[in-house]
Amino acid sequence: MTRVSKRSPRAPLPSVAQVLQFDSLVAADPVVVAGAVGLSQPVRWVHISEITDIAGLLRGHEMVLTTGIALPDAPGALASYIEELALAEVSALVVGLGPRFELSLPLEMLQAADDRGMPVVVLRRHTAFVSITEDVHTRLAESQLHELQLSEQIHETLSAMLAHGSSANEILAEVSRLSDRPVVLESLSHELFEVSPGRRTKQDVVSEWSEHTKRHRSMRRTDFDPRTGWLVATVGIRGDDWGRLILMSAADETFPRGVDQDPLSSVRKTLVALLERSAATLALGRIVERDRGIVHETTHLDIIEDLLRGGSSAEQGVEVAEAMGLPVRTAVLVALHISVQVGATGAAAEQFDLLHRASAAVRSYFSQHNIPFLCARERPGTVLLLVMCDAQTDSSSIAAIATSVLAARGTEQVLVAWAGPDRGAPGATRVLNEAVETAQHARTLELHESPVQRQNLGLEGLLLAVSEGDRLPQYVEDMLGTLRRYEAEHRVDLITPLRNYLFAGRNKSLAAKRSFVSRPWIYEQLERVESVLGASLDDEDTCLRLQVAVLAHDLLTKVSGQTAPGPGTPTRHHAAHEQNTR
Repeated sequence: MTRVSKRSPRAPLPSVAQVLQFDSLVAADPVVVAGAVGLSQPVRWVHISEITDIAGLLRGHEMVLTTGIALPDAPGALASYIEELALAEVSALVVGLGPRFELSLPLEMLQAADDRGMPVVVLRRHTAFVSITEDVHTRLAESQLHELQLSEQIHETLSAMLAHGSSANEILAEVSRLSDRPVVLESLSHELFEVSPGRRTKQDVVSEWSEHTKRHRSMRRTDFDPRTGWLVATVGIRGDDWGRLILMSAADETFPRGVDQDPLSSVRKTLVALLERSAATLALGRIVERDRGIVHETTHLDIIEDLLRGGSSAEQGVEVAEAMGLPVRTAVLVALHISVQVGATGAAAEQFDLLHRASAAVRSYFSQHNIPFLCARERPGTVLLLVMCDAQTDSSSIAAIATSVLAARGTEQVLVAWAGPDRGAPGATRVLNEAVETAQHARTLELHESPVQRQNLGLEGLLLAVSEGDRLPQYVEDMLGTLRRYEAEHRVDLITPLRNYLFAGRNKSLAAKRSFVSRPWIYEQLERVESVLGASLDDEDTCLRLQVAVLAHDLLTKVSGQTAPGPGTPTRHHAAHEQNTR
């Protein structure tokens, strides 16, 4: 009959299996000859005794050392000796071979030890028992002191993190540091939220998680699975459970698996306390309470940033993304960039809430419809998504769906820019960067209609795309430099009438009407433009190049933060001239 301990020690203690790994015992060449099922029993003390009626003087969880010199010869008495030790909850009996038992122990002792589940160990090499007691007692004292210090550190650290509203990612990083193990936070439906890989690579940890997460079954709020080596704690309060916190490689390496009825007892008590306290901190934390939907964003953001960088970084991001269920290498991908529209009213906090509701809405839709995606706040005020299209879904419909979902949730003040489709790591990099660029250019151009893609930006979008560097400013200088210097010298504005003329389809009457000036005045200004430039405005090619240059000039002025006169806006110079004409 296997023993069941009536009481547990107050502090975590090493098991019999662990104690047998101590140097003093290893030097004595120990062999477990019976009762191996009890190797997980904790050891509180090591006691040397040669008397047979020692059981009544013990308090439980001792490891008894003996040479057996005074043990009785009768088989029944030997069995009774073992039974009395087991009833006293002795953790193990260690017998030094030599003066009494030279090669082995009597079968009656071994049978009784197996029946009671009490380990019996023989030492095949002669050793001084006092060296064992000194070694074990020193280690016990140091171990318990370390456990108490660690428990206090856990309490202080997590209490401080809760008080400061630390993020889920920060909490997991601290758990990983304290435990020296990888930590994963997932949803109840096995969606990956956060990963803190510790000494391992994130890719390696995510691969292990994706392989085993759906096979794992927890029977209790805190449970250990010996098949995976995972210690798992449920995250949630007041019956509102929403996640699981996983500590990988949690089992004690010296514990022999499969010999204990309760797998949780193979994990150090401080690790259990650390995980349970961390789960409670996550459940109570202000960030997680306020926004459960974005708790996984750090992991998604890491992948998206890897893909944005491209190259080898993108390949690493692909590995993690595919482990999370987004087959980047083979899927048709669309990128969405969501941001608050230019001119949207409200304080920064209100705009943050608006964007939060928008990202939560699209995330909820894609999750409910089982559409694989990544979603993260790429920078303040923006959300970036990478979404998978199936063969039956047109890529443009993904952007349309996102826009309609946002409108239905009252978040129509956000701008949706999109790009795609494409495949693989290079394709993911391209569509993500294109979506970001399209959103930036749409904001510069003050576009308000969603969804928007690069094709909707027209010639202005093309010019913005090539505006970085010196080529576009140099083109503007080549085409309009002479005119701008003439303006500065004579304090006149010639670019405005030229702009109005070119954007009126080279119709001087229409240009004058839109500018609210007389036709003679517009004729006069255009003649001055021709004279300064030394070019004819009747030449189509010249006008086309000038129109591109004026458009580029206006865009560069807008990007630089200055305000250029718009088409049809009279300046003080030509307004004054118009007054004189009248």
